[in-house]
Amino acid sequence: MEQGGVIQPAYLAALRVELRCELLLTLVQVEQLCPGWWADLTELAVQLGTDRSTLNRSLTKLERLGMLRRTAISNSGGNWIWWVKRSPDEQPDPNLEPAWVLRDLLTRKHQRVTVSQRWRWAERHSIPRGTMQSFLGGYQLTLRGRWQLAGNPWEDESTDECGPHDQDNAKTAA
Repeated sequence: MEQGGVIQPAYLAALRVELRCELLLTLVQVEQLCPGWWADLTELAVQLGTDRSTLNRSLTKLERLGMLRRTAISNSGGNWIWWVKRSPDEQPDPNLEPAWVLRDLLTRKHQRVTVSQRWRWAERHSIPRGTMQSFLGGYQLTLRGRWQLAGNPWEDESTDECGPHDQDNAKTAA
């Protein structure tokens, strides 16, 4: 089932038996908003009519159960919920995870660096975290004279510029 659909009714009925009401309600509410970005969990909690700690506990449990995928840049960088399971056999598409798109000036190719993989990518290229953070934050135009930002996680069209992970980034995701 493609992103943006609704939870299948038969699957929802099965989940009613398996999950506590609090978890099921959170899953259904988040599914209506997914994919989405929130500056912090308090903002999402207010939107859903709950408190931050209850929401965080529910999201953590749902994530552990494989019911959703979320990612965050830092405590102040925002939170994405980028996938919700809508059928028993649905699996997350890693290409939906928010990412920066880097243009490699040597190869002229674009490459996705996902939020969750950015530090591994930097490590593989011997780039210190502070330097990588500065570059991804837009404070450097070019990284090591080789990469430029072509898109960021806050732009919906950032993944449109490139196809599937290139070989370099595919190794990171493994």
